[in-house]
Amino acid sequence: MNNVDHSHLVHGRRQRPDGPSPVDVISVQSQLVYGHAGNSAAVPPLRALGLRVAEVPTTLLSNAPFYPTLQGRVLPADWFAGLLQGASERGLPQRARALISGYFGSAANGAAFADWLDGVAASCPDLRYCLDPVIGDTHTGPYVEPGLERIFAERLLPHAWLVTPNAFELGRLAGMPALEQDDAIAASRRLLEQGPEWVIAHSVSGVPGELVTLAIGREQTWRWTSPHLPVDVAGTGDVLMSLLVAFLLKGHAFEDAVGRAIAGVHAALEATLVQGVEEFDVLAAAPAALGTPYRFLPERLA
Repeated sequence: MNNVDHSHLVHGRRQRPDGPSPVDVISVQSQLVYGHAGNSAAVPPLRALGLRVAEVPTTLLSNAPFYPTLQGRVLPADWFAGLLQGASERGLPQRARALISGYFGSAANGAAFADWLDGVAASCPDLRYCLDPVIGDTHTGPYVEPGLERIFAERLLPHAWLVTPNAFELGRLAGMPALEQDDAIAASRRLLEQGPEWVIAHSVSGVPGELVTLAIGREQTWRWTSPHLPVDVAGTGDVLMSLLVAFLLKGHAFEDAVGRAIAGVHAALEATLVQGVEEFDVLAAAPAALGTPYRFLPERLA
């Protein structure tokens, strides 16, 4: 005779507590089976720092596209829109403190996200939207559908609290040069006119062997320099964003959060080089970012 207590079941369904689970960050990005880019790069550091993440994939791919073979696909726009709708049906935008978007994979997915964000923004005034406008890089040129740049500029920038372009993407969005420091500051100020409170411009040219990261706000401009390392892996911008958001949500001052994020990315690149592996060692990022003192201190320019 079966003596198992089935009192926890009602009409064939498991009873659930009434209280919703906490959510800190909604992360809308690509997802990989092997390697680290998009959510597969951003989520491990977020969780290592104690944050609860709801992941919404825009792609499901076997690996990053620089390998000889690639399997999987960009999610069809109706599938992607359905995942966003499901997030709304569970009340995630109202509970989360930050929303991150990265690589969309298609202009149709970018439009679906913009439609969803238009719909939820008014009911989520405390949700800070952080936009990583993935377009391309100086050594690749643009690698997304052209229509996405217009969606970033016209539909997503006005919603964004924070934007984290590399120098190439900054120039594309601002419609002006942005590879050098002074140009990047001027281009960032043009983006601020469209709504964001902060622009983090990374991979800006410095002296040989040096990378510059800039944080440009409405009243402040900060600069960090870090050594250029001879390694080219996917996911560095995704980890930079995730660490920055994590430390902001943990109550750190803005310039402190940026410095820690830069330190974490640099340490992960160093670990990748030391190990001689082909994928970014994202697990090394959070411990280094937590270190006191961290390695890269800011210089205030204005």
